[in-house]
Amino acid sequence: MNIEITYCREWNYKPEADRVSAEIKQAFGIDVVLVPGSGGVFDVKKDGELIFSSQGCGRFPGKDEIVSFLTS
Repeated sequence: MNIEITYCREWNYKPEADRVSAEIKQAFGIDVVLVPGSGGVFDVKKDGELIFSSQGCGRFPGKDEIVSFLTS
């Protein structure tokens, strides 16, 4: 399983990316690739497929929400 988080560097979304990355690391023991982006992006992809977009949802993922997506 390959997980990639693209986060907006301009709006300092890195702390959120770090949080979600740590949750995934704790749950699955895998390292997440963090990709700096722009334009308010906060996207999470699993094996290249978009599984969460803050722009689509209008929010950041909640605690362990991404872990829940990955286990279902």
